[in-house]
Amino acid sequence: MADDIFLTPEEQDERARKWLKDNGPALVIGIALGLGGIFGWNQYKAGLKSKAETASALYSTAIEEVRSSQLSDIDAQVIELKKDYSGSSYAAKASLLKAKQLSVSDLPAAFEELQWVLDNAEESGLVHTARIRQAKIKLEMGELDAAKALASHTPTQGFDSYYAELLADIAVKEGDTDTARSQYQAAIESLTQGQSGYARLISLKLDRLPALELNEAEEVSKSPAVEEEAQASLDETQEPSAEIEEPSAETEKPSAETEESSTELQEETDQ
Repeated sequence: MADDIFLTPEEQDERARKWLKDNGPALVIGIALGLGGIFGWNQYKAGLKSKAETASALYSTAIEEVRSSQLSDIDAQVIELKKDYSGSSYAAKASLLKAKQLSVSDLPAAFEELQWVLDNAEESGLVHTARIRQAKIKLEMGELDAAKALASHTPTQGFDSYYAELLADIAVKEGDTDTARSQYQAAIESLTQGQSGYARLISLKLDRLPALELNEAEEVSKSPAVEEEAQASLDETQEPSAEIEEPSAETEKPSAETEESSTELQEETDQ
């Protein structure tokens, strides 16, 4: 107050003691809440980091199992990730691995596993990967309408070539050569220079299109020569990362995510 300058030292001390008596409890509570909030936030971040580390370790174990044998049993890791870490990208990636295993002998089960990714994954790249693999399963099962519905999804968000190739493969099965040709061409045009192996595969399908029988497009993609060329290009790409995810959404890099998911899809192209 302005009149404080006219008070004696004793009067100023008395006023200060009165102010502390009236406002001290609220001040203490405010400081305690502030410190508690800081501590609580740090604990929350530490908890998220710990969960991310555990999820990363489980996914890394699944990856190593699959590397040692494509059909290794990874059910324990997948079940735990889906149960306790369903919101992490590691759960979705593990589910994609499991779906790939199931697709060898049980296409409906593989489709359902991929549906879990669609329903739970937050990263768009993982969602697109699951949807494209579902479309391939429906195509292999001869359910062309279902395959076309999945392959016609928009927006494609960097997965243009994979959706276009799928629509072309479906058109080949339907005997629609013109649509197949335009979609194969669209797939090639949307590829980058670093995807030369994949471009050769689609180009081979396109070049052989006039003489294709209904099942020849599939045979082309399984050609050993094409597989060798495509794999040579894919070997330069990065394996799915098993590094620890930071809990903060600000650290996410969508472009890297899309590149990783695209790499996984390229590995599926020859199947």
